[in-house]
Amino acid sequence: MKKISLIIVSVLLAGCASFNWQASSRAQAKTINHYLPWEKRKAQLNNLQNWQARGNLAARTTDQQGVNASFSWQQHYHCYQLIFFGPLGSQSAVLASNPERVCLTTHRQTYTAQNPESLLADQLGLRLPVSQLYYWLRGLPAPQSRYTTNLDAYNHLLKLRQSGWQVNYTHYSNSGVIDLPDRLEISNEKWQVRIAISHWDLH
Repeated sequence: MKKISLIIVSVLLAGCASFNWQASSRAQAKTINHYLPWEKRKAQLNNLQNWQARGNLAARTTDQQGVNASFSWQQHYHCYQLIFFGPLGSQSAVLASNPERVCLTTHRQTYTAQNPESLLADQLGLRLPVSQLYYWLRGLPAPQSRYTTNLDAYNHLLKLRQSGWQVNYTHYSNSGVIDLPDRLEISNEKWQVRIAISHWDLH
């Protein structure tokens, strides 16, 4: 990882409110979890095709370099936009994907690549498994590779190990008739990423 890239992403995304690992009062108020058999829960979560998740993330390397950012993930079937926000809510970077291409726009410059992971790594120095996060954010393992799981009493994912990453889920809330994660931590040998989702919008 190039340190200069990490400095760039710090400038782009720093200045947000400090990362708060505690659930908001709104999230706590809607904590009503439901038991489902695991196969039914997976089917329910896989049926979510149009959704938006908003929140904050804090990414750190093992030598304690990293960034804090607010984000909005907007999913519409096979297309998504992952928007990062900088100081005062200003839009700093947009990662967009459709079946034809993946592009990253920062400071009026647009870059393209084969996959979102290489774009974020090359342009921002940020290692984020975006292709898997599409599933992990909803509390699902990605279908592309092998995995092992631990489930809680409600058959939510509690721990997931996949593609060299470990995902720990520490809190779920109910959005309408479905339980969704609002606090999770993903980590590998070099990175630790904490994600707090403040709002789910299901269409």
